[in-house]
Amino acid sequence: MKVLFMRSFGSVMLAIFACSLLAQTNGPHYVGNSPNDFVEGFYSWYVPHNMSGDSIAGRSKHLRLIRSELSPQLAKLLEEDSAAQAKCRDLIGLDFDPFLYTQEPAQHYKVGRMVQTKTGYSAYIYRLESGKIADQPDVIADFAQREGHWYFVNFHYPGGSDLLTQLKSRSPCTTPR
Repeated sequence: MKVLFMRSFGSVMLAIFACSLLAQTNGPHYVGNSPNDFVEGFYSWYVPHNMSGDSIAGRSKHLRLIRSELSPQLAKLLEEDSAAQAKCRDLIGLDFDPFLYTQEPAQHYKVGRMVQTKTGYSAYIYRLESGKIADQPDVIADFAQREGHWYFVNFHYPGGSDLLTQLKSRSPCTTPR
């Protein structure tokens, strides 16, 4: 009787554990289907997860988790940049967080103005420090929807540069690891 109870208890515990693992999400989780929900959900998930550091391994891990939130072109270029940097001692690619445009992220960001474009939307993302929102956006995120799925297309930075252009102009590696 005791053995039967232990087996049943063990089976129930295993089922509960398996269900809890399936219920957990490693990447961003969004509630709702609006453009604002998508961007707010992404940054609400991304900023705390990004605070753990900006190592090459950390970037690769985050990239795997958010790949489905990126256009195929953007995901491919980010993966190539990460792989190339991992093989090179010198800095040849991005030296900042591409979604926040900073080397030292704030603990909070706010999604500001949202503008509809011909191909999707642009969201203005502001740093929030000591309860005060920055005067200018840190980054403007372009995103679109296809078949009910939202994804980022590009990120524009102050001064006129953008992520796609920077990824396409990566320097070659001259000092391999």
